[in-house]
Amino acid sequence: MLEIRGLHAWYGDSHVLHGLAMDIPRGRVVSLLGRNGAGKSATMRTIMGLLGKATGEINCNGVNLLKLRPDQIARKGIALCPEDRGIFPSLTVTENLFLPPVVAAGGMDIASIYALFPNIRERGASRGTQLSGGEQQMLAIARILRTGARLLLLDEPTEGLAPVIVQQIARVIREIKELGYTVLLVEQKAHFVESLADIHYLIENGTIVDRLESAEFAASRDRVERLLAV
Repeated sequence: MLEIRGLHAWYGDSHVLHGLAMDIPRGRVVSLLGRNGAGKSATMRTIMGLLGKATGEINCNGVNLLKLRPDQIARKGIALCPEDRGIFPSLTVTENLFLPPVVAAGGMDIASIYALFPNIRERGASRGTQLSGGEQQMLAIARILRTGARLLLLDEPTEGLAPVIVQQIARVIREIKELGYTVLLVEQKAHFVESLADIHYLIENGTIVDRLESAEFAASRDRVERLLAV
């Protein structure tokens, strides 16, 4: 679905991505693993056209996304779920869910969203400030599914969440994949992505340093953990 080649990006005066290359096949879950500051979020924001100056190629169905505005990229069915979740605290769950417009065809209808996230319907009248971190994360994922996204960029969706909620996030990602969606999953937790992702990329200092198929991941776990260590 996406082919990234020779990607360089700058945040202000800082050169944050250095010739990055990776593939995100349609219908697969791909993890991007690295410690803080490795370039994970910068990769996500560059895909969405949000970082600033970038060179190289991010090809989606023959179109280089670097030549498009963020709104045009969203219309390609690509959406970012940021680490801070972006829930508006003064709005209700339902208002947050319906706030962004549907911008691409093939997204998830509201009945399917409520089936996947039953708490979203039950908490519809609750304000954003009344939601737990896990409920906010579920709402953030539900919201981008509703906009028409078929490629979901999930930036550290388990950050700060209790283990039982992390298991729920994993269930949602598996169900989304079964429905044919594509996921790029940024994480620092190797144990979380090990059984979820089909392909694992390791990033360090803005460069991809390894690519592992799911079958190779367990045998490389020690090396992965060393890369992720602070």
